[in-house]
Amino acid sequence: MIEELWSGLIEFSEQFIVPDWEELVALIPILLAGLVFVYLAWITYRFATAGPKRRGMRRMPPVTPPGIHMPGPSFAPLLAAIGGFFLVFGTVAGGIWLWVGLAILVITLLYWGREEMRDYGRMRTAGAAGQLTTGALPAPVGTPPKGVHIPPPSFRPLLVSIGFTVLVASVIMGGLALVFGFLAVVITAIGWLWDSRREYAATEEADRTGHLDLGGAPAWPKATFAALAIIVGLAILLSSGILGGSGDGTATASGAPGASAAPGGGTSASAAPSAVPDADVVVVAENVAWVETTLTAPAGAPFTMALDNRDSGVPHDVAIKDAGGAEVFRGELVTGPAVVVYDVPALPAGQYTFVCTVHPNMTGTLTAP
Repeated sequence: MIEELWSGLIEFSEQFIVPDWEELVALIPILLAGLVFVYLAWITYRFATAGPKRRGMRRMPPVTPPGIHMPGPSFAPLLAAIGGFFLVFGTVAGGIWLWVGLAILVITLLYWGREEMRDYGRMRTAGAAGQLTTGALPAPVGTPPKGVHIPPPSFRPLLVSIGFTVLVASVIMGGLALVFGFLAVVITAIGWLWDSRREYAATEEADRTGHLDLGGAPAWPKATFAALAIIVGLAILLSSGILGGSGDGTATASGAPGASAAPGGGTSASAAPSAVPDADVVVVAENVAWVETTLTAPAGAPFTMALDNRDSGVPHDVAIKDAGGAEVFRGELVTGPAVVVYDVPALPAGQYTFVCTVHPNMTGTLTAP
């Protein structure tokens, strides 16, 4: 039932647009870079236009309020961010890079922890010697000192971390899951920006009234958690092909024994899905991947290509693209386990790329010598 509805939706949408998922996924990093650039430009503009542009003839040194301990400048957060980057890179690249990224992250976190312990030790030493003036004393209970803004507790850092975790997982899964991973980051980041804007407005109001309302304990973000759960569920279903559908190739593949394509037709099927029929080229899909990523086909003459889909309940097809990325052939969808034979028109000599349009991570090279 679900496969039939999905197949109908795909066939209906193909009348208007047939997206090239591989090219759309390749544009996601460019879109992310553009959003980051716009955000940084906006932050730079806000800082440039905030407050008085001139406070006097010289820079005023910052004064720490009494009872507040301000830690000194540190490179530890930057180093930890670099360590996190190498860990994500290692997760995507795999192999030895995963262990290298993990080692770099552990080293940077240990450096940060050692620096904090040393700072804490200096505070205790100063207090024991009676030299503590504006350092380690706790703030008054229930309210921050005058002139100090303490942001209220928030779930947003946790939610954004979950969003990036979903994004990294979707990069590994590939296909449509990457779109849902990007959507998870966008939803959580927009929520954080919304809270930050509301907090900034409350701070401006406190400057006028002298009263800063921290808002109390935050409510559990049930709606955001539900949205993330739906996104993760849809990503898993689509990447696994459970919600995928089949086109006419499915019915052809499950046809009567001995069924074959009519002259000039696009597909034909074998009698038993487990037995691969005679074909010039055979491509096997298993575990949402091509078993062989390098194929050879005759040049300048039509040929047959057998698709052996061994993934139960998962739809696959084969599309052939030339060196410029233009699609020169696309076969019908077939839901496994099943075998379908495509009649491919003559291809000029050269190298081509074959890909499953449902799972763009399934790519290979077809050579026509």
